[in-house]
Amino acid sequence: MATTKIWPVQSRIDHVLNYVMNKDKTENAAFETVLTDDDSEVLKQVTDYVAQDEKTKQPFYVTGLNCLPDTAVQEMVLTKRQYHKEGGILAFHGYQSFAPGEVTPEQAHEIGVKLAEILWGERFEVIVATHQDRKHLHNHFVLNSVSFKDGRKFYASKATYQKMQDVSDQLCREYQLQVIEETKSGKAMHYSEWQARQKGEDTWRGLILQDIDDVIQESVILRQFFFRMRQKGYTFKPNAKYFTLKPPGKERFVRIDRKYPDYSLEKIEARIYAQEKIKRHQPGPSITHQKMKLRGSFQKAKKTSGLRGLYLHYCYLLGVFEKRKNKKRDTTHLNFVYREDIRKMKNIRDETIFLCHHKMDSVEALQAFKASTQEKIKTQCIARKKLRNQLRTVKEEPLRSDLLNQAAELSVQIKKLRKEVRLCESIEERAVSLREKMKAAKAEAEKSKKEKEVKPIEH
Repeated sequence: MATTKIWPVQSRIDHVLNYVMNKDKTENAAFETVLTDDDSEVLKQVTDYVAQDEKTKQPFYVTGLNCLPDTAVQEMVLTKRQYHKEGGILAFHGYQSFAPGEVTPEQAHEIGVKLAEILWGERFEVIVATHQDRKHLHNHFVLNSVSFKDGRKFYASKATYQKMQDVSDQLCREYQLQVIEETKSGKAMHYSEWQARQKGEDTWRGLILQDIDDVIQESVILRQFFFRMRQKGYTFKPNAKYFTLKPPGKERFVRIDRKYPDYSLEKIEARIYAQEKIKRHQPGPSITHQKMKLRGSFQKAKKTSGLRGLYLHYCYLLGVFEKRKNKKRDTTHLNFVYREDIRKMKNIRDETIFLCHHKMDSVEALQAFKASTQEKIKTQCIARKKLRNQLRTVKEEPLRSDLLNQAAELSVQIKKLRKEVRLCESIEERAVSLREKMKAAKAEAEKSKKEKEVKPIEH
């Protein structure tokens, strides 16, 4: 299974190309009249980024089509100069990403080269490089925006992107790799949804389908189906042309039968009437209160509040803290807004551990920690840059190895600090949504309780 993407490279490039080279090495005095310094530097940055030794590990994993990797920038610039098309988009940067452990570096590179040959090999200069710096192997492509054959520019559209994905899927099938197949509606399943299904996790659409299946088994007529779905917190758009619903905790209505035709209102009604046996509705587990003897007083006891208290309480609501160690967590009776976060438990767990480890309870403390960490990152980046500048002049092997080790150690520390900054940003963003979800779930529970008091007997 491989995912693909391609985007234009203009005078400004995004953060993926932050690995820049020294200006003395990126300047090309012979072509100053053809392209500006900035444009020439951009082309150099893109080609250098995808062919970095520390990412490719072996020169074998860098291949040039219709050009040589060492002189790719000069050849692309000459093509632009030949057809007088120096302005506009300089190049296109694409990637092809594989699942972790799915392919070897040799296979990934071979697939990437074949993909580039089929799509662009006849008309464009292309650099193909396979990166191994992450758990998932991925190919990078740098495509000259001007064809060396006819001088026409590469035109990127939905059709060209779709062709790139189709050819990638075809090659994956040839190499017996997994492919994200199309749904019954003819539309490809979203990657996050496919990934969640592979791991056995539920997406929010999957939770809706699961609720619909459960309610169908408990319903005798269509009216009862709507009644039970409303009990679960769903709302329906009145007088709508298609079957649209809004899950609890969501802001927008969704038409579920667009991707899943079997869940149209007509087919749901047919399934209800075709049932031979109706499943009896089982209400959620009732809360039993137990009496316990405690020593001391609640006034003197220390209470965990703030962000730590919020995250710990939310983990409790998700069923993380269980009474029995071997008891399987049952999420079927959880509120929809909580069930949706079950698949995000790893992130929530990491954020909870981070808050408890640093004992941070307020947003102010979190922001102060984030600011200090960013200052540490800045200081260590400056120190690493100095080491790398020294490496350009030092040729003696013992001293050079020592400098490399120091730079690598700083890189590890910077990576760890950047992860902490990302955790701080994620906590700031998630804390607001957690409070809103808990508030919505509480309001829904109170509303359901009032409805039961008024109408104790189901239709």
